[in-house]
Amino acid sequence: MDFNFDFNLEQKQKQEIVMTQDLQMAIKILQFNSLELKEFIEEEKKENPLLELIEAKSEIESRERSFTQASSDRVEYEKFIAYKPHFYEYLENQLFEVLEESNYQIGKFIIGSLNAQGELTLDYQKIADYFTNQEREITSSEIENIHNKIKELDINHAVDLESKRSEYISPDFIVKKNDDDFEIFSNQDYYPDLKINSYYLSLMENAENEETYEYLKKKYQSAIWLIKSIEQRKQTIKKIIRAIIKKQIDFFDKGLKYLYTMTMEEIAEEIEMHESTVSRATTGKYIQTPHGVFNLKFFFNSGIDKLSSVSIKAIIGEEIEKEDKSSPLSDSSLSETIREKYQLNISRRTIAKYRKSIGINGSRARKIKDL
Repeated sequence: MDFNFDFNLEQKQKQEIVMTQDLQMAIKILQFNSLELKEFIEEEKKENPLLELIEAKSEIESRERSFTQASSDRVEYEKFIAYKPHFYEYLENQLFEVLEESNYQIGKFIIGSLNAQGELTLDYQKIADYFTNQEREITSSEIENIHNKIKELDINHAVDLESKRSEYISPDFIVKKNDDDFEIFSNQDYYPDLKINSYYLSLMENAENEETYEYLKKKYQSAIWLIKSIEQRKQTIKKIIRAIIKKQIDFFDKGLKYLYTMTMEEIAEEIEMHESTVSRATTGKYIQTPHGVFNLKFFFNSGIDKLSSVSIKAIIGEEIEKEDKSSPLSDSSLSETIREKYQLNISRRTIAKYRKSIGINGSRARKIKDL
């Protein structure tokens, strides 16, 4: 059964989208994080004898062993550390405090569309269109009201949890530089190869009992659907990653100081998909880059003069690291330095806000500490 994860969410007269059970499940599979997908596959295997898991090494491992082989480059284990966005789960667990149960799904959708700074990456009308096309009549103002209620929760604390809680994780995809280009490899731990079990396929093809044949045929169709769904999920996320690399090429080449502002709308337009598809596909998904492991939501950022807030924080941290410890830079001095070096018009107050957000004391406290 063929399907496409993306679909038109524009409202048109006398035209509506029928959310079939298969399409609903396809969308759910797209939104699964790696662990959820793995658990889902295991459950499906228990229920479907025609599904067989192929044990295989990951794509990246089959092509090269750069992280384990002896080489002149030291293995930097810190690059395998990611800041896991626990604030999604943290906020979802508190929805009952501010929302009625009938609005939980919308609330979860809104939370899943927040970026690493807690900012909403979709506009209210597009979220309203999405749920209206799922037979839930709702206006953009109602969506805004739900979002405002969610903002009553301690989002800043949730974001702080994300920034402070680090752990080793295995990424969904690995981005490696190859000459002048970047290649994307799927992590086979989370994208196992599924195939049809030849024994049960033979039983179905040679079944003399109608009931046995119908049972196995149904399981066969279900297995084919699942295999296609997982492959479509993988290709959809890869497509999004390619678009992110294209727009954030300087980051992949040079690192955090070169991460630019970017919206989901830009990526959606680039790959000709709806923003809600991009939002679902990037929730809970990680990629390993030459500069560390990041959640895909990390790349959607606001900032100043096209430079993301993440980059600005990296620049501030770097300048403070290089400062004369006997005469630390004031926020005003940092503002002037960054304006001259990066042609970035940033105020003293904004410098102070970013500096505090990354846990760096003011110049007076830094001087006292270092003396």
